[in-house]
Amino acid sequence: MFLNTLSDVNKLITEWQTAIEAERNYLKFHGGRSFTLSKGTPLYQIGNSTVILFTIYAEIFVPEGTPVRIKIENQEYQGELLSFKGSQVEIKINDRITSTIPYAELFNEPWELLDQLIERLEEIKDYRSKQKRIMKLINADSTAKHLSKMKKESSTKQELIYRSFYNATTYIWGPPGTGKSYNLTNIILKHYEKSKSVLVIAHSNAAVDVLMKNVIRELEHKDKWKSGEIVRYGYTKDEVLLQHEDILSSKLVEVNGSINQSELENLDERKHSMLRKARRGAASKRELDDLSKIQNKLNKIRGEIREKEKELIDQAKVIGTTLSKCSIDPLIYLREFDLVIVDEISMAYTPQIAFASTLGKRIVVCGDFKQLPPIASCFHNEYVKKWLQEDLFHHTRIVQKIENGEPLINLVLLNKQRRMHPAISGFTNKEIYHSLVFDHPSVKKRQEISKHRPFPMKANSLINSQFLKTYALKDSNTNSRYNLGSAIIAIQSILTSIVDGVKSIGIVTPYRAQAKLLMALHKEIIGKTKYKDLPIQIATVHRFQGAECDVIIFDSVDTLPQYSPGLLLTDQNSERLINVALTRARGKFIHIADIPFIKNKTTSNKTINKLIHYQINNEYKVSKEDFEKFFLKSISKRLKLFFNDSIELKNELLNDLKHANKKIIVSMPNLTNMSLEIRKIINEIEVPILFISEAHFENQKNRNFIKKDQVQPFIIIDNELLWFGIPLSKVSLNQSNNSARLNCPLTIQTLKGFIDY
Repeated sequence: MFLNTLSDVNKLITEWQTAIEAERNYLKFHGGRSFTLSKGTPLYQIGNSTVILFTIYAEIFVPEGTPVRIKIENQEYQGELLSFKGSQVEIKINDRITSTIPYAELFNEPWELLDQLIERLEEIKDYRSKQKRIMKLINADSTAKHLSKMKKESSTKQELIYRSFYNATTYIWGPPGTGKSYNLTNIILKHYEKSKSVLVIAHSNAAVDVLMKNVIRELEHKDKWKSGEIVRYGYTKDEVLLQHEDILSSKLVEVNGSINQSELENLDERKHSMLRKARRGAASKRELDDLSKIQNKLNKIRGEIREKEKELIDQAKVIGTTLSKCSIDPLIYLREFDLVIVDEISMAYTPQIAFASTLGKRIVVCGDFKQLPPIASCFHNEYVKKWLQEDLFHHTRIVQKIENGEPLINLVLLNKQRRMHPAISGFTNKEIYHSLVFDHPSVKKRQEISKHRPFPMKANSLINSQFLKTYALKDSNTNSRYNLGSAIIAIQSILTSIVDGVKSIGIVTPYRAQAKLLMALHKEIIGKTKYKDLPIQIATVHRFQGAECDVIIFDSVDTLPQYSPGLLLTDQNSERLINVALTRARGKFIHIADIPFIKNKTTSNKTINKLIHYQINNEYKVSKEDFEKFFLKSISKRLKLFFNDSIELKNELLNDLKHANKKIIVSMPNLTNMSLEIRKIINEIEVPILFISEAHFENQKNRNFIKKDQVQPFIIIDNELLWFGIPLSKVSLNQSNNSARLNCPLTIQTLKGFIDY
């Protein structure tokens, strides 16, 4: 799209509002989503609010800063979703809570943010100067004024600084590990030195925190830090920022103002004590009168805090906050900046970035259109598809121009990657970035990470999931795919890495159901060991975008009995998904996949197919012998691994079955093929047995049967023990040589939820 007049800009704004309104209406109609939270632990107070850390076994696809509703017992609270990482989610509840919360229910209501964005866009229609800024952003053809100011042989770092000072719009294409944060930090510092005001924003709190920490480090190192001039506005969970004396707006207001925090807390405690009495009907008239006076005093103090905050934000030279906060907080959107910097633009809605561009005289936007695009739910609406499900690089035709080899005066490509071992980047550099990106010499140091187990000295490994004869099934509630066998391989990979000294590990998968299964396994297998406090990250690829680890395990899940790999691995965004999965790894990438299935069920132009062939051609495929050496080494008592012909397996399985005292579940596609040995054992057992199979059988005494279209073989004993991979069938063809015994009641509960019987 090219904008010729301000009238075109206003028409475009109306289209954006139509898209946002459709998304908002869709979310309202479907009522948002509810999530079960557990183990709520109050962390600290922010004024009258409490930040609480919860455990959640589901993924939340909403921006940080989204308003939420929390139901605790029978009482509802308003709050804000602050951050999420793996199974941990931090939520600010607008009330003082001091005790732990066993269970709570979270209701996601993100439409309030969208309402605010619609309003902000409407306001732009009254300001020609703001409309012109949007025109320059979308057209991406601002005059390159920096060329007349800059020396001819300037470095990329210097060029970007000149562009940020002289050009209305600067686009930075920054593939993973190419120094986006380094270059953005330099731009911020140069503007700060010249007493220019800078608004630093990103889709996530974590990305904002990285840039703010960089700025702090550089200024303090040069002894140029001045309190109140650099402000992190809004929530952060970063320890460096939390411990800093004067970077957070909440701390600066308390330190520089006359606000007595202890008085505020005392008044608040008195108020809640009276409220508890009032709810019980035990409050006297005098206490109720006092309650009104306390509330008035609290309102007065909070008004003073807001005034101090406004004064602080008005005077600060560099402010860091999120894109969401920009459109809902007048302290930000009513101020004008010399420069606006937006990081992570591939994850943000284009209307959000366009609004941000109106807040500054110049803008620098940074991201990578080869990573995953924004997420929107209203798939059937053409405007949502057009404006909320694709990134700004595509909307400005920058991508099309790059593909056509056209010159781009507003774009700078960062082309030296410093993150990944060459065995990993060898694929992305060539197949994803078409040799526009290459390795910096410093990546050689990643060899140290590759020395660790599993598969020492291999930075890139491909494990054939069929060594364990895995099955890919669908969660009956969501249709998201899961694979118990590949999840077991992934957990064994983590255990092996941890024991060998690796402390930075992540597991990524395309599917939410698999992420949920992996989180349950991690909690029960690794969470019960001395390594329970290691920050292992487990998430879908979408949720992992922006993070990185020394070791990444990519569980691609798909195999029989599914007819073909899912759309996440094969649709128009699959290249981006696989790119994100690969480029999270610094020194070791372990890919778990059904090799024949992927090769036979995808075409050669699909990125997942290309990745498999790249790994095979470069001899990264793990041999069966090496797999069994790695897989059959039991590390945790809760995950025991066996060779199927071993006496140990037969003795342990027989002992577990004989000692069953509640119930046994036997899942097997074809019960008529059950081996005589297993059949004999089961016939001798007196406890109730539930059989799950693909054929129909009549119920008998103590023996019930359930028919399912797709079934994987396993045995569950007393909802405590799970056996996977054991040779249930008398037909040995295609059966695994290896089995696993897991003590995992939570995983069993998750698995039963997927099966839904």
